[in-house]
Amino acid sequence: MLVILLMSTAIIFVLHVVLKYISVRIFNEQHGSFFELSARFDVNDENSVPQWFSSLLFLSVGIGALFAAYLQTQKSNRAFWTVTGIIGLLLSLDDAATLHEYVLQNIHNVFFLDTAPSFFVNAWLIVLPFVLVLGAILAWWAWQVLPRRTMILLVIGGMTYVLGKILMDSLANTTTDMFIDRGIMQGLEKIFQYTGISIVLYGIIDYLEQHHGTAIKRAVKELKH
Repeated sequence: MLVILLMSTAIIFVLHVVLKYISVRIFNEQHGSFFELSARFDVNDENSVPQWFSSLLFLSVGIGALFAAYLQTQKSNRAFWTVTGIIGLLLSLDDAATLHEYVLQNIHNVFFLDTAPSFFVNAWLIVLPFVLVLGAILAWWAWQVLPRRTMILLVIGGMTYVLGKILMDSLANTTTDMFIDRGIMQGLEKIFQYTGISIVLYGIIDYLEQHHGTAIKRAVKELKH
């Protein structure tokens, strides 16, 4: 499953970059039909294949984690998976509604006024400490209640996602070239994000299969009968 998700991520990245290059470099975004075609595979377009893919990944993480919570017998384990599931569902909604961009824009206006964003003049610098603290708390919690394999997969996935979300988004502010920004940088940002989410989803499914596979198979048989 992880291989399929990573291959899908690579295909989306290639389509995004190639179509964006043709649209921006060759047609200068003046070819209406091709512009619309490139938008359907634009990783930052709200009504595009990559956006649906991203939202589906987050939704799967949320549902998978909540299902893992349902199967738990210990309160601490159930609480962890419930929180993880809620985070996944909230990020799924945010990914579709782009609420975080609205928040970041307001933070930038408050702290940096009308200054153009750059790598160091960036709302992410204000948000980053809170993200790191939250991530550290979740990693410590996972260390306490999860098998090591599952904990490592979730931490690696989460770190990959944050790296793409913050670092690549900040680096995009350092270039004025439209194709480099909207084609390469934004594409790489999503590559990191999709890879991170895919690893988290794989970690959840692997956990369910390894530790609750028998219960799941029994429930499936009961539903069939």
